[in-house]
Amino acid sequence: MTRRLISICALFVCATLVAASNVPKANTRSDIKKYVKAAAKYVGQHGPSCKEFEEKDWRAGDYYIFVLGPDDKLICHPNASLVGKPASDIKDANGKVVGSEIAAAGKKRGGGWVEYMWPRPGTDKPVAKTTYATHVKGPDGKTYLVGSGGYEVK
Repeated sequence: MTRRLISICALFVCATLVAASNVPKANTRSDIKKYVKAAAKYVGQHGPSCKEFEEKDWRAGDYYIFVLGPDDKLICHPNASLVGKPASDIKDANGKVVGSEIAAAGKKRGGGWVEYMWPRPGTDKPVAKTTYATHVKGPDGKTYLVGSGGYEVK
């Protein structure tokens, strides 16, 4: 009986941890948009916390959250060399100014999508990536752009 109770408790804890994760469950536009909207809600309530978005609830595998500040400069991104760069300086492997395109898409009512070529985390080889971005007003009254994407999205 004790073993069964421990097993049930362990399953409950594991299910709770999985349910608490904000990382997309599937590599689809729907799940990516849900992920970004959850991050935008967090930024709207707490401000852009890069430390928070480094946690496993927000970052796993190919998925990560990035945030542009009110000045259109990256303030949160797992690639530290991009932090502080203006969106207009961020280009994909083909020279497409994806930073500006993502910023423009994210400023639209309801957010928007951008397709481009970008290396998966930990690699140098660019592959097709689809990113969704949206904007949100933080508790400081400033507007932030929050986004994420998936590689070879279904």
